[in-house]
Amino acid sequence: MPIANWKTQSFNVIQSLLFNNPHRVIEYSVQDENGEWKNRADSPALVTRLYEYEATDERTCLQTIQFVHHMLIPLGGRHVNELHIHPDAEEIVVITRGSGMALVGEESNDVETGDVIYVPPRTPHEFRNTGEELLGVLFICVSTGEGLSKLAAARDGVVE
Repeated sequence: MPIANWKTQSFNVIQSLLFNNPHRVIEYSVQDENGEWKNRADSPALVTRLYEYEATDERTCLQTIQFVHHMLIPLGGRHVNELHIHPDAEEIVVITRGSGMALVGEESNDVETGDVIYVPPRTPHEFRNTGEELLGVLFICVSTGEGLSKLAAARDGVVE
């Protein structure tokens, strides 16, 4: 039985990749200087990105979910460096501790322990810690639309 604990395998101190799909198919897109959405993987990064970080073989076991990861966002921090979208995936986000702010599309809401937030595909989003303690967040990302087609092709050994 695969078991993961964020306390024993943290990444960049505040986040950990708990479970991962062996086929990385979802896109992480950010806006360029012209406001166009571009795949972040096409741009060099100064640090290792979470999706470039491998879970152990035992925890690379998901069939349809792309990843499950846990994050502790420090006071005043945000979960990513830039507002972003996943054009081919949706996310369920669970607030596990603390309080903060969720920006999903044009809507901003306060969030607290126990809240569950749905992020539709192609929707700009970010989470910020506006509270007085670490903000614990669990992200569950699932392929949709074109992401499902890419996942099926990857599982069948078809290289695009």
